[in-house]
Amino acid sequence: MKTPCELVVGKILPSLRASVVKELSGKYGMKQSDIAKKLGITQASVSQYLSASRAGGTEVPDNFPKIKKYAVEISRRIADGEDKFEWYGVLCTACKDIRSDEAFCNMHTISSNLKGCDVCKKD
Repeated sequence: MKTPCELVVGKILPSLRASVVKELSGKYGMKQSDIAKKLGITQASVSQYLSASRAGGTEVPDNFPKIKKYAVEISRRIADGEDKFEWYGVLCTACKDIRSDEAFCNMHTISSNLKGCDVCKKD
């Protein structure tokens, strides 16, 4: 059985991070080393996100279009030089918002084989 938080950590956050990396690299032209410093990850991780060898595929972002919306907002804040403790708030909002999404509840129900579960819908 997987808890909703485990799915966020294993599926949603990697997809969100990959989207942020791609946005910072593509739209803002940031170097991989600078992206790594801003996100607190290694340059190798940035490279893997950009090549889709980490958090690869489009299944999660396709099922959760909110990921792109939040990635755009987080990337803009990072590019504007906002302190990480400020844009972390957007990340927490994204997590809460996506967890309340029906698609997330369905993913949790299927991955955990939990018929009748409604934990994702509770505060």
